[in-house]
Amino acid sequence: MSRLQSGRYPGRQTGVALLAALILMLALVITMGNIFYRHQIDVSQATGARHTDQAILLAISGENWAKQLLSDSSDDRGVDHFEEDWAQAMPMLPVEGGTLTGCLSDLQGRINLNNFSGYTSQTLKAEMGADTSGYARVWEALLVSLEIVADPSRSATIIDWLDPDSELINSWGAEQIDYDGYTPPRVPANGLITDTTELAAIGSYQVAEVQRLLPWISALPRVTPININTASTQLLTALGGSMGLEFEQMVSEQRPFSSVDAFHQFIAERTQLALPLVKTRWPVTVVGVNSNYFELYLEVTLGEARIEVKSIMDRAGLTEPVILAREITMVPARLPKPASSALDELFDDSSDPEPSENPDEDQSTETNNVQSACTMIGEAY
Repeated sequence: MSRLQSGRYPGRQTGVALLAALILMLALVITMGNIFYRHQIDVSQATGARHTDQAILLAISGENWAKQLLSDSSDDRGVDHFEEDWAQAMPMLPVEGGTLTGCLSDLQGRINLNNFSGYTSQTLKAEMGADTSGYARVWEALLVSLEIVADPSRSATIIDWLDPDSELINSWGAEQIDYDGYTPPRVPANGLITDTTELAAIGSYQVAEVQRLLPWISALPRVTPININTASTQLLTALGGSMGLEFEQMVSEQRPFSSVDAFHQFIAERTQLALPLVKTRWPVTVVGVNSNYFELYLEVTLGEARIEVKSIMDRAGLTEPVILAREITMVPARLPKPASSALDELFDDSSDPEPSENPDEDQSTETNNVQSACTMIGEAY
């Protein structure tokens, strides 16, 4: 009887065996698929890391290009302006699997925040009470032009942040006792500012204000004059003091100046001011015609990697610049690149404006708007 019963359902046993085989096959497929998926991720990560490493090496080669442009053998250290080779964009260099582009901007064409380190309460008071173009006066005028609140605290708090003592520069300043009330508390640097974003930590400055100021400020390791040949129109207007826009237009039309003396002589002739007065209003400690500090902007695209590199270069007393700081930003290659930062647009003939019917007008416009490649593509900071 048991034998008969055992043979009554042979199909059921076959079905169980088939189901077990299918389950085993499914498990094998899932396991193999997982192994393949993890392998693909590992390969992709390894490829991305390799592309990133290669992109960084290409960026370093771009730095060598910039060093050569700014070296004694390639550049006249006595004068720097936008018509020199360093101010032109690096031609887009095709490399295997990607491209390399870059440009240089003059950091001395901006206001160096560390220039405030030389002030005392007496010199600050004297400057603010006279029609001169000292750093504090220029700073105040720049804030006004950018529609940022400008009051005596704006210069005083920077000076107190930089000076090594704990005494207030004046009643508008701020020292440690004032920063103790912040949440969280802050500690004044009592030394030079190392990064322009540090301005947001100084009392009375808001983050949004600092973001607006970034294109016009720098943080260099020593006091530096403003290069009149590369300063922006906003900064020239601020340098003009009471002359403002008139000063900016005069300088923009005439520059580059071969020397500070030539600049003083030109201003004296155009404004009918006495030469000694011109030299007092725009002293050599505030304006200059050459620069030692530059910022290099590089963009490297290679396979799945895209990086942006900003390097601060110093050539003071050196035959070839050295890198003071380097900032590397990793950008997903699949993200669309903003048109404002596309260096290749500089080489696109189709983007040239249509010629005006008045040739003289075109020539005047081109002369008055000479600027560096970094400024034109919006990467000057």
